[in-house]
Amino acid sequence: MRQFFKNNTINFSEVQELPINRAFLFGDGLFETMVFTNGRIRFHEDHQERANNGCIKLKIDAEPDLNNVSKLLLNTFGKISTLRVRWNIFRSGIGKYSPMDNKHNEHLVVTDFQASPLVKNKAYISNDIQVNGTPWSGTKTLNALTYVLANIERQEKQMDDVILLDDKGYVSEGGSANIFWVKNNKYYTPSLQTNCIAGIGRKQIINQLKTSGIICQLGTFGKEELMNADQVFVSNVTGISYLQRIDNKIFDTKPESALISLFSF
Repeated sequence: MRQFFKNNTINFSEVQELPINRAFLFGDGLFETMVFTNGRIRFHEDHQERANNGCIKLKIDAEPDLNNVSKLLLNTFGKISTLRVRWNIFRSGIGKYSPMDNKHNEHLVVTDFQASPLVKNKAYISNDIQVNGTPWSGTKTLNALTYVLANIERQEKQMDDVILLDDKGYVSEGGSANIFWVKNNKYYTPSLQTNCIAGIGRKQIINQLKTSGIICQLGTFGKEELMNADQVFVSNVTGISYLQRIDNKIFDTKPESALISLFSF
């Protein structure tokens, strides 16, 4: 793992650790998880757009430039590297709940890339942890306790994935990914009204299905509708994973090549 830091006065430079900051104290910021391959950030424009929108929602005075990140990665690691990149953008200064200013700092964490497994064998629907709504739902904020606790619960249950409901009992997302399912060749995925993350992989899949003339219905769905599906999969920028079993029900895991290819190198 390597880390790089940027603020208002210095460009990205490599660091071993960060000084105390508002990301650490308050979770006051957002992040993008990205894949760098063939000398570029995959889905570059979508990550840039989501980061910009997130800064507006969180009232961070920033126009973060992903081109700057791309240049650093290319110059440091070269074209042949395939990397997982976490781009943290957080409010600068310290202060308390009232910030000293609304400027921003940037922090990169670069690690080796690991693709999502094609199949996850065991999943379940959490009864205790839900995705609650906020004005910034859909944004990948640095406050990720819902997902941390969901995955602790998943580990304790010795499961491969966890499915989360929203505060109204509708299916929302997986423990670290958006969720889709198929019934009678029609695709379904929760709308952003269920407080799920506005995932970049989710966006690619919806667009691909639309281009192919395949129906993908976005909406609010109960867990009964999910459990009645023929096939279920989760997705993020690292790829698609088909769920073989949720609770005691077995699902089809035959991959759809047109969707898998969206995340191929």
